[in-house]
Amino acid sequence: MTEKTHWLQSPNKNYLGHWDLPSGKDIVVTIQSAKWEEVKNPITNKSEAKRVVRFVEKVKPMICNQTNAQTILTAIGVKFMEDSTGKKIQLFVDSIKDKRSKEMIDCIRVRGKITIQDKEILSETHPKWKAACENLKSGAVKIETLRQHFEISDATLTKMQK
Repeated sequence: MTEKTHWLQSPNKNYLGHWDLPSGKDIVVTIQSAKWEEVKNPITNKSEAKRVVRFVEKVKPMICNQTNAQTILTAIGVKFMEDSTGKKIQLFVDSIKDKRSKEMIDCIRVRGKITIQDKEILSETHPKWKAACENLKSGAVKIETLRQHFEISDATLTKMQK
């Protein structure tokens, strides 16, 4: 299946946009670096200095506007970009009123605090794998309860139920 293109998607696919968040759900990411970089606009072919945040996780870097920069400053309590390495932030899709068109458009925002927990990934190598499988098979625990505590893929869930 070919990837669909959102109408408001930026032509610069190298940077994170609201269309990149999985099903529009919040994600927690760890800052790897934050610094000013030259970013080339693929339409005008001109470069401009932008604040860019790169992440430890396999997520595209984010061009960080003034609103998100202010929220990051408040959320992590660090004044300097260079000191933000290793800090976690939560990203989500929001809507803002576009100044030109006066219409609501989607964008990425940073939450003022992390509201979702990072879950451990449950796999066959996890120390709690065997107990989780046994509890699931015996009915002592439900799938929903496991998913509250662990990140479990559908393939892993199939393995657990065998």
